Amino acid sequence: MQKEKSIYEVLSSVNVEQFVKGKNGFKFLSWSHAVAQLLKHYPNAEWKIREWDSKPYLKTDAGCFVEVSVIIDGVSRSQLHPVLDFRNKPVKDPDAFQVNTSLQRALTKAISLHGMGLYIYQGEDIPLSEKEAIEESRREMIQLLKENDNYNDASHKYMMSLNYDQLQEKIKEYRK
Repeated sequence: MQKEKSIYEVLSSVNVEQFVKGKNGFKFLSWSHAVAQLLKHYPNAEWKIREWDSKPYLKTDAGCFVEVSVIIDGVSRSQLHPVLDFRNKPVKDPDAFQVNTSLQRALTKAISLHGMGLYIYQGEDIPLSEKEAIEESRREMIQLLKENDNYNDASHKYMMSLNYDQLQEKIKEYRK
């Protein structure tokens, strides 16, 4: 008689590499792909968003947090996740979009706690050095400029003069 595979064994064998994206030096798996792959293997899986005083986030002095639990065959795994801005910095007074984005990130990470794509988050807790963050932002800005046929010597020189916060602001403006 063959032993039935555990939830972790099933989900950790799912290859999600084709869905992995990168942003600001971090890898991530889109929540929609994570949910699709989860439901492909466990169609009865559920998730719950924790509420604090009828709000889907907890406000603290350090910032705001959301929590999502994913339940598969009675096994629940929860992920507490900070509400972050576009620079991955904590937010003290989030808007609906920031809360929703953090809920989707928490959902994806709670799914990964069951095994799927867990490897993506290895090393995530190691912060980028300032130099690495600037270089990553410059690469992202160069890509945006090239996609819009705006990359030249003058734009390169200007971009090289910007600090991290200025680069992030330009990236945000360019994406609008």
